[in-house]
Amino acid sequence: MQERFSDRARHAMALANQEAGKLGHGFLAPAHIMLGIIGEGNCVATEALRVLDVDLETVRSKVASELGTGDGGGGIGSRAQTQGTKDVIGLAVAEARKLGHRYIGTEHLMLGLLAYEDGIPSSVLHQQGVELQPLREKVLTMLNSSVGESHDLAHSRHGEFEWLHQQELSKAFRSPMFWHTLVLAVDSANRLGAGEIEPQHLLLALLRDENSEVAKVLSEKGVTADWARQAFGSSARQA
Repeated sequence: MQERFSDRARHAMALANQEAGKLGHGFLAPAHIMLGIIGEGNCVATEALRVLDVDLETVRSKVASELGTGDGGGGIGSRAQTQGTKDVIGLAVAEARKLGHRYIGTEHLMLGLLAYEDGIPSSVLHQQGVELQPLREKVLTMLNSSVGESHDLAHSRHGEFEWLHQQELSKAFRSPMFWHTLVLAVDSANRLGAGEIEPQHLLLALLRDENSEVAKVLSEKGVTADWARQAFGSSARQA
């Protein structure tokens, strides 16, 4: 199931496992997931709660306090999921389907935690005035809205591409054309003396492949690899 998780959701789950270890628990409960999401910080779930005026530090403190500490199980490694955790993940999957999403993000995990009425996170969030439907609506608004100067929300920090999960990303890695372009980009970066690949190197790679549709279209506008090299710095070596 976790192959459908977004990168931030995976990170939140990894942090949840760490939180369980710190508290001396040999299991992974919904409360640990809540702590993991808050620890992840800049994601859709935490941003939605901030917009709803939820004090995340208060939530963290109350969840940790109610969860308590254990007397063991604090070692390294994955912990067995409690039935509550399995139920939360199932609810998160259901929330993703309701919203028409093919991935499981931090926002779906948070909605799952709130929907799981028997868990500590749900109780604490209700105490903070958070209800399921308003949170669901806020998540949808955030994901569907464009970020502009008129916005007073800081939700752009979660990144536009949290929706891009590993299964979809792997499509690019199966494409020979993708790898051909990437090799040319690496070569361009090396010849220009750059320490890492930047957007201009990808553009140079596309322009250097004269058979690519990008090169053909841009060449009609006078944009060629030679022109791009000069634009990116006349002192750079020829890529």
